[in-house]
Amino acid sequence: MRASCSIGESCSQPTADRRDAGSGTIGKRLNTHCIGFAGTGAVMIVIALACGREPRADEISAEARALTVIAPDGTPRMFVADQDSSGTRMCFAAADSTLPIGAPVTVVHAIFPQYSTVGRLGARTRSPCFPPPRASRDSMEYSVEAPADTIGRRGVPIVILGKVARVQMRGDTVMLAVEPGKPSWRFRTCASAEGVHATAWSGVPPSAPRRWHAYYYLGYDVEQDCTPSDYAPDSAMANPRATKE
Repeated sequence: MRASCSIGESCSQPTADRRDAGSGTIGKRLNTHCIGFAGTGAVMIVIALACGREPRADEISAEARALTVIAPDGTPRMFVADQDSSGTRMCFAAADSTLPIGAPVTVVHAIFPQYSTVGRLGARTRSPCFPPPRASRDSMEYSVEAPADTIGRRGVPIVILGKVARVQMRGDTVMLAVEPGKPSWRFRTCASAEGVHATAWSGVPPSAPRRWHAYYYLGYDVEQDCTPSDYAPDSAMANPRATKE
């Protein structure tokens, strides 16, 4: 029987015991890496992240520091994320396997009242979060390292990868200046059947141009509250390079 709940609530899932059982395993692995193992460059960043400390400035590459939210092809480096059972680590899948470790990350929790936190891009490894990615236990995912007391477990986190200005709050709404000279982006999540649509808008949603969209499959029924604008196919408005002058 499927569980039915609102997206802001917790639903009991059959995988909960497996997630908790795996948490001890990953802790042991991290402790092993923290003792008697050192290196340079990207390896040192991996160790720093695994040992629970933020990498020093000299451990982060220039490429990581300079990474921008908008990729060369005009698409945003944005992702929906999983959280492990401890609530202290987030993971996301990306087709690009060359993202630089240590790049700045902004995480937006779009359920109101909204809030955000900042962190660093961690290593790309096999199933770093619990439960494993739904597609396959062998899936590769990036981890996100952020302060444990600011990650939270409400809804589906939105990960924004790259250098951005400081987040601005307007009431209980997160606003992020991604494109110079254009309206700040705002973020939204809504429920549709058995999943969540996560979106970013250049202005006030859902009437502003939608700049990014992703779907996160839950596997159980939720109360639907999406509008057609949340899940409509991407248009020329969503890609600045496709918009006519």
